[in-house]
Amino acid sequence: MTTIRRRTLLHATAAALPLALGLRPGAAQDKFPGKPVTLIVPQPAGCDADVVCRSLQTKMQEVLGQPVVIDNRGGAGGNIGTALGAKAAPDGYTVTFVNQGTMALNPALYPNPGYKVDALAPVTWLTSIDLVIVAHPSVPAANLREFLDLARKAPGRYTYGTAGNGSANHLAGEMLKSMAKVDITHVPYKGGGPAIIAALGGEISAVVAFPLAALPHIRAGKLKALAVTGKQRSRALPDVPTVAESGVGGYEFASWMGLVVPKGTPDAAIQALHAAAAAALKDKDVAERLAAGMTEPVGAGPKEFGALIAREGQRWSALIKQYGMKID
Repeated sequence: MTTIRRRTLLHATAAALPLALGLRPGAAQDKFPGKPVTLIVPQPAGCDADVVCRSLQTKMQEVLGQPVVIDNRGGAGGNIGTALGAKAAPDGYTVTFVNQGTMALNPALYPNPGYKVDALAPVTWLTSIDLVIVAHPSVPAANLREFLDLARKAPGRYTYGTAGNGSANHLAGEMLKSMAKVDITHVPYKGGGPAIIAALGGEISAVVAFPLAALPHIRAGKLKALAVTGKQRSRALPDVPTVAESGVGGYEFASWMGLVVPKGTPDAAIQALHAAAAAALKDKDVAERLAAGMTEPVGAGPKEFGALIAREGQRWSALIKQYGMKID
């Protein structure tokens, strides 16, 4: 047999071997993930979303066996980063952090947020988080009930800050004003951090805040917690009443966070990403870190998270119309 014929026979045998073993060409390369995964966080570094994602990052890398690279893409209330994630290749290598704002509020608030919710496939419902209403120490109220009494006696005099028009904290504040029938002036800032700084400096009376940013200042005595927005009191602030306990019956507001991928991403990749995120949420150190910031791990999968997104979208679309809110 000539050398050329021998080489041809060897190549043919090598090509046929995977088929004989029940494998298809490229199967060895198909195991997900085979390279680093990018996690887009549509908010600046240091914010609540960023803190949560970096808390999960190490454990997710361990489970996936590949680096998870966080890419902060803040701007336009989260629309810029979310749009970038929606337009990524549907291969599982680009995951996007989402929350109530980007998946339930922005589509109803912005004429064109730059993405469609149905262009994104749910992966994991990461967390549920209550907000906290805090005030500058100079405000003569020890709790929300007293603060609301002050506001009723002086309509428009007191102010509350948020992370911006259309943010989750803005919606929480407008719900409070509507249900409590009080006139408190909303002051929007470019992020939760600047709103907290304004409250620390006495520029505004109060802030509806995400707890990770507010808790250090509450514990240092620089801000006082008036109420929490959830259904029940927080383990992190057991002496602080809920809004409902403060005389606003039926009030409840909880935000949430999750992960999505572009629609069309293979189910195997979605399941691998969900498994990694769920494992990270079950890690003792991660769970304790989140709980310390009033953030409760959930870890529900694509089906449950998809149902939440649909339910919340309908709910907030109706409420936004009720309050007449929009962003040009």
